Amino acid sequence: MVSTVSGHHPKRGWAERALQRLQEQFALIGVERNREKTKLLDTRQGEAFGFLGFDLRRVRKRSREGYFIRRTPQKKARPAGQAKIRDLSAGGGATPATELVQQINATLAGWVNYFRVGNASRAFSEVRDYAEMKIRTLLTRRKRRRKSSVGWRRWSNESLYDVLGLYWDWKIQPLPGVGEGHGKVAASHQYS
Repeated sequence: MVSTVSGHHPKRGWAERALQRLQEQFALIGVERNREKTKLLDTRQGEAFGFLGFDLRRVRKRSREGYFIRRTPQKKARPAGQAKIRDLSAGGGATPATELVQQINATLAGWVNYFRVGNASRAFSEVRDYAEMKIRTLLTRRKRRRKSSVGWRRWSNESLYDVLGLYWDWKIQPLPGVGEGHGKVAASHQYS
């Protein structure tokens, strides 16, 4: 659970009061907060936090007029997406390439749809490049060619995307109205 509180001067102490109020309400239903995982952060001071696979940080807008909360996939989320691709391609053996690409597409679509609401362009590039490389490597091995390259000439982007149908919907789609905070203090709470 993440609670945000305005960071304006007259609202000092509201984050602590919000945390106290949450504790009181959850105590009524027998839920206790995890003290080790609960944090009070001031994003105005550059503090960031992770939540549900995202790193959240307050940054200045490019126009220099105001701030927004940047949501990027956590560093460990990228290797997790790549590991699924690696597992599928490693177990691909005799699976036809188009069928294997469909399995990889299902993994990519789920990963991308989860993270596309954030600022994930760099992470998307890493995972997309990794998927292309793994498929090219697999196709090169199947053709029993020298492994001095990974088939960049033989299996161009056109053949990967147009012929095999590799997933290509890497667009970022920010949620409307989200990320337009002005000096907010965020409190991250986890309850057990």
